[in-house]
Amino acid sequence: MKYIQLDETELAQIALGCDHYGETISESIANKQLDIYLDAGGNLLDTAHVYGQNEVGGPSSSEQLLGRYLKTNRNRKDVVLVSKGCHPPKDDMYASRINHQAMVEDISRTLDNLDTDYLDIWFFHRDDPAMPSDEIIDMAQYLIDKKLVKHLGASNWTHRRIAEANAWTKEKRKTPFSISQILWSLAHCTPKQWGDDTLVCMTEKARLWYEEQKMPVMAFSPQAKGFFSKMIAGVGETLSERAKRRFATDVNLSRVPHVRTLAGELGVSPAAVVIAYITSQKNPSVAIAGSSKAEQITDTLNGADLTLTEEQLAFLVGK
Repeated sequence: MKYIQLDETELAQIALGCDHYGETISESIANKQLDIYLDAGGNLLDTAHVYGQNEVGGPSSSEQLLGRYLKTNRNRKDVVLVSKGCHPPKDDMYASRINHQAMVEDISRTLDNLDTDYLDIWFFHRDDPAMPSDEIIDMAQYLIDKKLVKHLGASNWTHRRIAEANAWTKEKRKTPFSISQILWSLAHCTPKQWGDDTLVCMTEKARLWYEEQKMPVMAFSPQAKGFFSKMIAGVGETLSERAKRRFATDVNLSRVPHVRTLAGELGVSPAAVVIAYITSQKNPSVAIAGSSKAEQITDTLNGADLTLTEEQLAFLVGK
């Protein structure tokens, strides 16, 4: 397993995505995935208050399951625990919940669910572009001052908004956003293709900014719902219609043979190559791996130590 540093905190470059835990992923399967991941040297668990939540203010099945697992195994101090809050209502993604009351309510319920008194990283799960970024970062300082959160993150924020917020923190000596979480994969995708224009996807301009700033990024959906693995295995028809709409573009289809070739040369699975595309970038980067089956986690982790060269990265995107 490879690691990066976030100040004094060491992060595994492959995080375990815990979305759908206790929902479409049973507790027994989730516990197996957690065991496999932690035994392989992983330490970064990614959840959110909205995961497995049916209504605003309701319980998060993902957070509750993780809380039970960590309590049973008594290993809270061995993991870097990540959650997110202030997500809009699922039936109205434009109704911002970025305000002090929602932030405090969400973090309080999250800590209760996870049975812990602090989070290593907490993200604003969406931005509110109509709200000045300095107001949001000032509000978040409460979480730092109360020692509820060690590091602040921005999930689905543009790099421009993060830059604005962090410029304010430098001027006022407040705690900045130290990590970002966005949609990023070898499979190119846009918010329109995804079907949610509140998402933020990696662009070349953003990638260069993160590289210049040396700012860590946690990439969600780095495996593109198994797009490359299934296409190479000849079972592309098993992709969901949603996954096909998001990823089965001419650009991404043209990259399939490149993944196949490189996986064969390196003797690893296509999943390992796709994950390494993220973890081999110049800026500190983390791939959030998730699946519905325990064996898929094992497949992904088989290439956990793999680092691709600049030439290999260029080959994958067809440069």
